[in-house]
Amino acid sequence: MKKLIYIIFGLLLFNSWNTQAQIEDTDLEELVIDKLSRANIIEIIKKVRNQMYNNYASDNYNYLVSHQATLNDTAQLLKSQTVFDVSINLKSKKINKSEVKNPKNNVVMDTVFFNRYSGNDSPMYWLTEVVIRKYVNVPELDFFNNFKDYTFTRKKAKNGDYVIEFYSEFFYEGYFQYDKNFNLKKMEFQLLRPYPIDHSQSRNGKFMFEKNWIYKTEKVAITFGVNSEGKNYVDELRASEAIEDYNFTRFNSIGEILIKDIDLDFKSNLVFKKMYKKAKI
Repeated sequence: MKKLIYIIFGLLLFNSWNTQAQIEDTDLEELVIDKLSRANIIEIIKKVRNQMYNNYASDNYNYLVSHQATLNDTAQLLKSQTVFDVSINLKSKKINKSEVKNPKNNVVMDTVFFNRYSGNDSPMYWLTEVVIRKYVNVPELDFFNNFKDYTFTRKKAKNGDYVIEFYSEFFYEGYFQYDKNFNLKKMEFQLLRPYPIDHSQSRNGKFMFEKNWIYKTEKVAITFGVNSEGKNYVDELRASEAIEDYNFTRFNSIGEILIKDIDLDFKSNLVFKKMYKKAKI
């Protein structure tokens, strides 16, 4: 009997520790599991997704964008920070940005490596621009759309906010937090299983280029704000990626090889952070 009591007491302590860990992870005082059906949770997720579509700020904001990229864990290819004027239209999936002259702007890159390429041929495009566009376009993220691949759990906090945790063994694991009006406040997620990309292209039956790689790692954290008009915006986005086995071959018009990269590995880190004007004293 005593042994049984010890086991029960131990389980209670274990569950209490797990709950506390989740509270700390989401910066909420208390989380209580909501006993909702899967269908009800999916309807809620759709409302959160649609709220981002319909209530995203159309204003232009300045963002400080920092990038770092390495090749094969050793060679630094890029280290930069640049201020951009950014407008985001999620409904049309358009992200417009233009560089703003600012003393913070600084770019250091391996020109010997990147000057071999032109335009979107360059890995620079996939290590920088695509990283921003892929994650800033929040309503198009996989777990907001491919419901059949995920399990979901909803929890409620004392302050009225909610947390939905999601998991797919084939894609992402993470959570997002939202308020009673379905406005997103934050999210974190990571890739659980690598997936391949093939971006080859041909013209008139002849290959222009062959390009393929594997996304091995994706870790993302995003926080959101609400402006004076009650509209949502991305406050800060942090993303880390690892690309493995990057293969690229560019051909000329008669099929001769101009550039050939074999099994390159890249790692990149991005910080996309909204800038705020200092209050006048």
